Amino acid sequence: MGIARPECIVEVSVNRAGVNRAVGIMSMRQALELPDIPDLSYTHPDPIKAAAGVALSRQELASFFLN
Repeated sequence: MGIARPECIVEVSVNRAGVNRAVGIMSMRQALELPDIPDLSYTHPDPIKAAAGVALSRQELASFFLN
């Protein structure tokens, strides 16, 4: 995976009962500081992929931050 800066902006959403609701827009660092809730998803840190609707799990997002 690529390298993303901690300041990259992502949108965090929660999916409950098949309904996707936005939690907020925040930096990647802030998103990874949220509690580890299995229903959360995160947009891709690359703006082009995020606009295409690519969503990541917490582990996938963390792999961008750690590389």
